[in-house]
Amino acid sequence: MTRGVLLTGLLGASLALGLLTAIVQSHNRGEGARLDALREDCLLLEAVHGAQRAKILELDHGPMPALDPDAKGVTPPAKLDVTAKPDAAKKPDASRGAP
Repeated sequence: MTRGVLLTGLLGASLALGLLTAIVQSHNRGEGARLDALREDCLLLEAVHGAQRAKILELDHGPMPALDPDAKGVTPPAKLDVTAKPDAAKKPDASRGAP
């Protein structure tokens, strides 16, 4: 009698676990399909934004060598001399102060 009750309980628990697993797996498949579609949308948006960013940079700064390796005559931008002192003409003259 005890053996029959234990086996019936084990059988019921196994069936419940199997049904629960099937329900969770079905939900996970649906969620996975939704997330895959969302990932595809994000990849398309990233590709579009990347192309637009490259066009904007090209318009602002000219062709970029990394983006256009076949471009001829592309010169690097001139280096800025940070050690040069500012022009004196741009400074306000101290001798022209208030009377």
